[in-house]
Amino acid sequence: MRFNCWYLHFFLLIFIAAEARAQHEGFIYGEIKLKNKQIYTGQIRWSGGQMLWTDILLVAKQVNPNLRYLSEYQLKNLSKDGVEPVIDWKFMNLWKDKYPERKSEILSRFGDIALIHVTGLKEAQLYYKSGAKIRVTVDEQESRHLGKDIVVYNNELVNTIKWSAISTIRFFAGPSRLNHLKGNPLYGTVMTTKGAFSGFIQWDKMKYLDNQYLEGMLNGEKRMQYVFADIAAMERFNKGATVSLKSGKEVYLTDDRDVSAANGGIVVMHPQWGRVIVSWKAFRSLQLERVPDNIGYDAYASPKKIYATVSTRDKKIYKGNCVFDMDEEWNCDLMEGNKDGMYYQLPFKYISKMSPMGQSYSNVTLNDGRELILGHHNDVTAKNWGILVWQANSENKYIPWNMITEISFK
Repeated sequence: MRFNCWYLHFFLLIFIAAEARAQHEGFIYGEIKLKNKQIYTGQIRWSGGQMLWTDILLVAKQVNPNLRYLSEYQLKNLSKDGVEPVIDWKFMNLWKDKYPERKSEILSRFGDIALIHVTGLKEAQLYYKSGAKIRVTVDEQESRHLGKDIVVYNNELVNTIKWSAISTIRFFAGPSRLNHLKGNPLYGTVMTTKGAFSGFIQWDKMKYLDNQYLEGMLNGEKRMQYVFADIAAMERFNKGATVSLKSGKEVYLTDDRDVSAANGGIVVMHPQWGRVIVSWKAFRSLQLERVPDNIGYDAYASPKKIYATVSTRDKKIYKGNCVFDMDEEWNCDLMEGNKDGMYYQLPFKYISKMSPMGQSYSNVTLNDGRELILGHHNDVTAKNWGILVWQANSENKYIPWNMITEISFK
């Protein structure tokens, strides 16, 4: 009997350890070094509220060096609706106004970044894991992402650090458990009108921990809150949602943005395939699951240059490293597009091929064979600035979007 008790206790400890093993590896972690040489190490909450490696840093390139490879005629044709860029002939502005104006965004998942070197009040140099570096500045539409205070948690200590005091931010894998956190990240599988997506969950774009609450009117009579840790699954039904609790009980909730068309979106994020924001109309069900192992910082591989084979309307084929939309050049960069209430941000390394479909859409095939029709973004419409391909002979070839029939990614 004593042996059996020891045996049971031993496997209970293993089970508990396995349950706790990877719960917090998905949180951003690193070291912030100040200009005065002081160092803070711990979990990081970014200025835009980003907490997970799957979250995105949205900034803009200070310059786009790829445009220098285009001729004057090609540059003019990049302008929206064929309108030539307006040139300021004043001497001091001549050099910068020869290019058509369009914001050169960078959307980087924190898991793909190795280090950020602060170079100004609203500027920084971003280093990928490959060692490649890009000079970036604040995005005018999303100014929270650069130049603001950053919070570091080290056990029970909470430090708010001013951007102007920072020298560098170095990212690395954190521990499997963060003692100061009272909850675990939400993880599960969301069934949508376009299939299933598994990953970290942000419910209504704001709730990402299992100690947060799902709210709604119970049977239209009483306002209730259910902690996510007690929820096993959820299914959209009529004007609300049927919630299955781990206790075996089912409840029906309505009349709250958590469980209605007022929901701001269910974000699903995974290191492998990227991010999707699911609108309520596209949402069908949620199955909550334990966070799997090996889904932290080390799950993001060192990025490589985008390599593509481009087929054109005049039956020619061009192969080589490329710059997509004259902007994205790393396979960790994100292609954006949406349709039918699904907004995708997909790393190029997860995309197999794509074909333009008229002015407004592209057919995008993922590595798992799934096909998506995407629109409403420069990446997948006629607003795309085309592709610059570096061929084997080191010659570059610019291909405008309206000449492309198919792009295959390797």
